[in-house]
Amino acid sequence: MPFNSLDYFLFLPAVYLVFYLVGDRARWGVLLAASFGFYAALKVPYLPAVLALVAVTTYCFGIWLHRAQAPGTKRALLWGGVAANVLVLVAMKYLPFLSENLRAVTQLFSLEMQVPAVRALVAIGVSYYVFQAISYLIDIYFEIEEPEPHFGYFALYLSFFPKLLQGPIERVGDLLPQLKAPYRFDYDNMRYGMLLFA
Repeated sequence: MPFNSLDYFLFLPAVYLVFYLVGDRARWGVLLAASFGFYAALKVPYLPAVLALVAVTTYCFGIWLHRAQAPGTKRALLWGGVAANVLVLVAMKYLPFLSENLRAVTQLFSLEMQVPAVRALVAIGVSYYVFQAISYLIDIYFEIEEPEPHFGYFALYLSFFPKLLQGPIERVGDLLPQLKAPYRFDYDNMRYGMLLFA
């Protein structure tokens, strides 16, 4: 759903209306459902599952990283979390490319290797939330931030739909407090945002 499509111009006001009508305690749920709905609207069934996998994995590694005491354990957990996220990125974006090139090399040199063909996967937005997840783990490792205890807020931080497909990659200390802050309607902010969007 491109930002300049009719679908988005209908989606955004509908989300805002529901967001505005529910109380502060439920707003994160509205935004999270809207974010996954937005991602699902791309009609690629595995993309929301990949996003959920990255969210669960990174959330767990963040908690474990914060609880670890020994420097070696912390370092191992950081690299484990980074490797898990990079593995998702490689599988989604680069595995088909690597498979095709390896097949070409085996044919060029007449090697007796069977390299399975890997179909190209649609990986829209994966780079943004994977690098954002890695940034989160690094912030916890260096004790710049503490892990987010509420999984829903963390999942929203990774999947927030206005930046899911085109970035920017947000630091947890910049975006998460904004998502948690009580919302109050401000006409000037709304007007400025609409002008900026237009």
